[in-house]
Amino acid sequence: MKIKKEKQVKPERPSGFLDFNTPDFLAREKMLTTINKVFQSFGYNPIETPIIEFTKTLTGEDETSKNIFIVKSSNDQGEPLGMRFDHTVPFARFLSANPYNSKTKKGVKLPFKRMVIGPVFRGETPQKGRYRQFYQADIDIAGTSSMLADSEIIAIIYETLKALGATNFIIRINNRKILNGLSKLVGIKSRQKISEDDITKKMMLILDKIDKIGLDGVFQELQKAPDNEYDPAPNLSKENINKIKSYLEIDGDNHKKLKQCQKIFENIPIALEGINELQEIIKLTESLEIPSKILKIDFSIARGLDYYTGPVMEASLLDAPEFGSVFSGGRYDGLVKRFTGDELPAVGASIGVDRLFKALEHLELINAQKKTSVDVMIMRLSENYDNHYLKIASQLRKLNLNVDICLIKDTTWKSQFNFALNHGAKFVVICGEDEIKKDIIQIKNLNSREQKEIKFSNQELNNYFLNE
Repeated sequence: MKIKKEKQVKPERPSGFLDFNTPDFLAREKMLTTINKVFQSFGYNPIETPIIEFTKTLTGEDETSKNIFIVKSSNDQGEPLGMRFDHTVPFARFLSANPYNSKTKKGVKLPFKRMVIGPVFRGETPQKGRYRQFYQADIDIAGTSSMLADSEIIAIIYETLKALGATNFIIRINNRKILNGLSKLVGIKSRQKISEDDITKKMMLILDKIDKIGLDGVFQELQKAPDNEYDPAPNLSKENINKIKSYLEIDGDNHKKLKQCQKIFENIPIALEGINELQEIIKLTESLEIPSKILKIDFSIARGLDYYTGPVMEASLLDAPEFGSVFSGGRYDGLVKRFTGDELPAVGASIGVDRLFKALEHLELINAQKKTSVDVMIMRLSENYDNHYLKIASQLRKLNLNVDICLIKDTTWKSQFNFALNHGAKFVVICGEDEIKKDIIQIKNLNSREQKEIKFSNQELNNYFLNE
């Protein structure tokens, strides 16, 4: 009888998805702990929403607008499911589903500050620093229109990057209302088959390409005539291109930029509203002690066109520009409207954790030298002493230490010690026949190479590790 040989499977992973070995995982966990600590220091409350949502929740009626991963099987009346591509849309759904009830005292009471750290999924082409599965850390404030909230988000961006060791970074801010005013300034109007809003969005998308194609390339695209009646090409005249050029060439410190901007938009209310908001943010962030060399008004920023309604912000590492924006966000007062029919003011920002991790690693600000989470490795010098080793491990764990017992087959002193040394634990416990008879243990600090003999007792163990 022939035994069918099982076909081997090549151990490969799909592109855009990452494996994290222990040193990288521990380094990322340390980074996430730092982010979590900063977020909570500003009073943000953690929540969790599911990885899977209804596709209509994620995309509305336009199921082609996002590169989402579709989950094929579903028991929810045939409703298609998808994997979340960010944390903001699920947050909007969460707020809409949990309005505060003053009688029962249940639901989300506004204003509400939330934070979340977890994986998101995007079915896009992977590139440097961009993945199809990645961790995202979000902060949001819902239920207030005050620029205090927007200023606080900027402060958290600043404090988080500082806490992670970054020093040479910039936070750039703009306001969607100014960009809307820009479309008024250059006279964008609806065409027969295309709305003014669609043409404005196209103009903003072109402006967002300045870093990629330069000003001349941007101006060429802005002047391009539409290919057909459905093409939202701005088709701007040279006169209007000059207006945009004057707008983009605004220079000086933040206060001077805002004064120049006021002159350009003196007769356009929506733009003046956006300018006033930026003026308030600059004043508030000065009180938050954010240096003006770090917080810069940049009128070319045009991000999140589908949902941002006011101030927008993005931070980038100046010594790692190839990684792009590492912490970005803005005000999105209209996102909840899709679920409730009413606007709810909200502002937030998010970190693409894995992109930032790679950027900080590139800048040598990530220490992935720690090989293990184990603090103490117990050498197993004879299987006859296993019960004693378990007692030692139990006592050490009561001191909040991470403890492992060496389980390699070879119980010789040399093999056990070399394994412990290579494993990366800070301490090794040596306990053989002589130590057991005397009720003592030997503890060796593998960093300092100092070895100490102590009595095997709770007090002695506690005293030793308190001093190390």
